Amino acid sequence: MAMFVSDELNLGSKLEQLGVFDSLMDEDSNFFINIIRLRNTEVPEFKNSYENINSYFMKLGILLKASNNTKDKLFRSAVSMFDFSEVRGINLGFSKGKGGSGFGTKLSNQIVKDASEIIKSGSDQPEIFHLTSLFEENVGPDRLSDMIATLIHDDIVRYTKRIYEEVGINENNYPGYTFNSGILINPYKDCELLLLPIDILHELPIASSWEDIDRVVNENETIKREMSEVVGKEWSKLASSKKKSYIKDFIFMKPDLVSKVIDDYKSTEVTKYDVYQNINYKINRLINIITNEKEKLHLSKKNSYESAKEIINEYKKWIENQKGYTIFSKGINTRNEEKIIQKTLHGIAAYYCKINDIDISPESNAGRGPVDFKISRGEDKTVVEIKLTSNPKTLHGFEVQIEEYAKSEGTDNKIFLLIDNGSSSNRINEVMESHKKRLESGENPATVIQIDAKFKESASKYLPNSNS
Repeated sequence: MAMFVSDELNLGSKLEQLGVFDSLMDEDSNFFINIIRLRNTEVPEFKNSYENINSYFMKLGILLKASNNTKDKLFRSAVSMFDFSEVRGINLGFSKGKGGSGFGTKLSNQIVKDASEIIKSGSDQPEIFHLTSLFEENVGPDRLSDMIATLIHDDIVRYTKRIYEEVGINENNYPGYTFNSGILINPYKDCELLLLPIDILHELPIASSWEDIDRVVNENETIKREMSEVVGKEWSKLASSKKKSYIKDFIFMKPDLVSKVIDDYKSTEVTKYDVYQNINYKINRLINIITNEKEKLHLSKKNSYESAKEIINEYKKWIENQKGYTIFSKGINTRNEEKIIQKTLHGIAAYYCKINDIDISPESNAGRGPVDFKISRGEDKTVVEIKLTSNPKTLHGFEVQIEEYAKSEGTDNKIFLLIDNGSSSNRINEVMESHKKRLESGENPATVIQIDAKFKESASKYLPNSNS
């Protein structure tokens, strides 16, 4: 089960109330510091961060402009300034282990060399360094965020210490943890536990349209026009590295074009990001909330079918009686919502099954496609299929899919979980009518468990609170 800061330190909803990002402690979350959000943030510790970043790059640019070659002292000084390791304590990025990539000596040298050529061609705007992912291979969201985090590390520390004081994270309140200069050491990663405001985060370190090469070319008229003239229809066939080299040679080496591109970039606005738009983060938070609120289920003396029913019924109670229905969007997106149901239910089931020594397999595939999940103890198996009423294949799922899955697994134990998200009551009637007919004809249809996930009132938060 994922371990969040608030769970590890028993902070409840304090971080969320203060607008602090509740990060995972044992792995990275796929968010990044967004430099445009830094430009607009009202968080006091970061009010000057954007200007300080540009000031830093202006100094680096001055060195490159004055250098004569890649071996002189000025160039070497610029390279030493472009040294951005991963700031591990913020727990952001793509890394699943204890550490990420940073830039490294070879890549840093290449970026500075290319930046030097661009600057010597007549462009010296500091924003050139913001946009390195457009012309430099192997530079993406993770590395850009590392760059930004390194440059504002002192601001991050100041913010962290203020939040620590507000929520009571100190050596007296947490004697079982190690602290260094007032900062708690993350026991999962053996590094500082640094905090960030949600206000400066996004799924990408700069505006999404400035991260995706093809999107930039399509949406930025200056780049689009130049690239059309240079490569025309062949653009779509080029590898990413080739596209970046073309943009460097035909855009960034031309001062008038660079100026237009940077003006467009500087006019870009990025609205505050809702971290719960990230479906994986949302799912992990939901799993933790539900499992933390429940007593342990005691399933060890029950078979797989009864165990599966008990887990699903607990989930049903949470959805129907504890505002769990607020996990659904009002604008129905069947694919995303089925994924949320599948992942959260599986995460909860996995937690209980581990406690009770029962096996659970998500999307188990024994030959006829993947069932949503299977609960088993040896040869005792139960398959579970989930469908939302917004899914046009709901009846097919009940009449065909789950039957095929059960045959593949060699079991008669099957549960069809029907989630009513308010889109089509006819599909409920169709399933229940089919179930009745099969029973009357002596067949063994899947047990149908319905969950009413329709909105019952306006919800102010994505994550429900069982006490409300």
